[in-house]
Amino acid sequence: MQSPAELEENEPPTPSAVRTAVDALGRFPLFSKVDPAIVRQLGAVAKLATYHRGQELFHAGTLPRALPIVRSGLVKVVRSTCGGHNAICGLFGRSTPLELASLINDTPYPSTTIVASKSLSVVSIPRADLLEALRAAPQLSFNLLCACDACTNMLHDKIDVLSAGTVHARLATLLIKLYRQFGDEMEGGVVRVLVPLSRQELADLVATSFETAIRVLTRWERDGVVSTDPDGFTLHDVSALTLASGMSSDDWASS
Repeated sequence: MQSPAELEENEPPTPSAVRTAVDALGRFPLFSKVDPAIVRQLGAVAKLATYHRGQELFHAGTLPRALPIVRSGLVKVVRSTCGGHNAICGLFGRSTPLELASLINDTPYPSTTIVASKSLSVVSIPRADLLEALRAAPQLSFNLLCACDACTNMLHDKIDVLSAGTVHARLATLLIKLYRQFGDEMEGGVVRVLVPLSRQELADLVATSFETAIRVLTRWERDGVVSTDPDGFTLHDVSALTLASGMSSDDWASS
């Protein structure tokens, strides 16, 4: 499987692939209110690709040659620390343009992006074509700034998690953030979060040990607050998680 950095070297897309790419681009917020002719031009050079859990889209230190946008699935952005550990910087899902700053500035990726879901579908636009479109379409430039702001807000969420206090509070804050970003409300106040993270990944996201994360989750599962399965999480008692996070419902409503 080729990475987005290599997609420009593929053979020209088929007419069917072009139609699929144009349709996909038109559904992304990044192309909202953009001249349809420009969307069609970008769709004609865009590449479609599918990846599987654990595959790298791109590695830290490589130069971006295309902008991948998530059609479906989930990725995690991982950065190596000075101590040799991997820190998960964030999780990004549908409609997210990945590593925009590196692409625009033509600088190496600062982190490694890895598929976190069972599968991932992306549309990738070659850098040169995207930059040309940005010069021609002010609306696209505005939308790109909005996308950058959304990514910044997600990093603020990461700060909220790590500054929440105890491991219980950090893990509860993380689960509520995932619920707000990816959750589906079911009957009876139950929330389903289709984010298939391992216990180790959860521990990494809240900066704690695997053993500590296991103890907290086991207690919550025993108390009927949370249950886990290979496809994600079920939050049975969001109010209990809100209490454990140290924030009130009003605080969460305004955050």
